[in-house]
Amino acid sequence: MGANKKRKRRRADLDDRHYLAIELLTTVPTPNLDDIARTCGVDRRTLYRWRLRKDFDKAWRELSRHKAAFRFRRVKRKAYEISRVEDIELILRANKLVG
Repeated sequence: MGANKKRKRRRADLDDRHYLAIELLTTVPTPNLDDIARTCGVDRRTLYRWRLRKDFDKAWRELSRHKAAFRFRRVKRKAYEISRVEDIELILRANKLVG
């Protein structure tokens, strides 16, 4: 009865190679997949298979969101700093302290 069923074997947890690949996939600009696979010590096809794993995809999306939020905060902070500098310049010009 169950002779033709395929046994599902437990997939190993993500290891350092997986997390290195995720880190490289989330860098800006993203290196090509051949370079990432070579850096991780795996074949390009293995990297493609990893990308199909639900746990890999979840970790990838999570890190991508974290990095995007960090970049957004950094840009927002820079914009705030620039606006403060411009405000200071306007105040100095208004008080005729700067030409």
